[in-house]
Amino acid sequence: MSAPTTKEAADKINKILNEFGVPPLHGTVLADPQNASPEVVLAMVLDAMIKARPISHELTQRTIKKLIEADYHDIDVLSKSTWEDRTKVLQEGSYNRYREQCATNLGELAKLVVERYDGDLNNLLKQAAGKIDKARILLKEVRGMGDLAVEVFFNNVQGIWPSIAPCLDSRSLKTAAEIGIGTDLGKIYNVLERDPVRMSRFANGLSEVRLEKRQDVIEEL
Repeated sequence: MSAPTTKEAADKINKILNEFGVPPLHGTVLADPQNASPEVVLAMVLDAMIKARPISHELTQRTIKKLIEADYHDIDVLSKSTWEDRTKVLQEGSYNRYREQCATNLGELAKLVVERYDGDLNNLLKQAAGKIDKARILLKEVRGMGDLAVEVFFNNVQGIWPSIAPCLDSRSLKTAAEIGIGTDLGKIYNVLERDPVRMSRFANGLSEVRLEKRQDVIEEL
């Protein structure tokens, strides 16, 4: 049995949760989802596909907001959209560098969700029998969902797919190590009272710390 988390590490975890922790899809009309509706899960996939690209935090948030405003988290709307429609929405979000490829990927995503999962990505979790390793394999069949995108998706979706918690993406794990929290997910999850919603907010909080370069605020504890 591993040693318990130190008080210092626990204090850092709680500080990140309370001061930087944000809910999934924050900044959009779907912020802080309470249930795993097909629309919410699809929105989280869109979010992950955008955030995994090497573009600015501000630009990713703007693009995700535009995609959701266009109702692309509704599989019927996304399925009926044309490549030109999707390109225009991405352009409105100032998502230029990867715009054409992303427009293609979104079309492929819609096709896969309809044909493989009957329009609801919750069926992916069912096919995976609730297991994270199998879910990861299935998600990587989505065009544009590489390892990092899958990790970002798991950060968010664990709050509504609790069977896969605890999750923390590799970039955030590195940040956790740097600021003295460590990388033992079990210990971190225990501090968070084994609550998948809190774990999701904490994961996003660590991302905020990294993106805002606020590591020094946490290290000082």
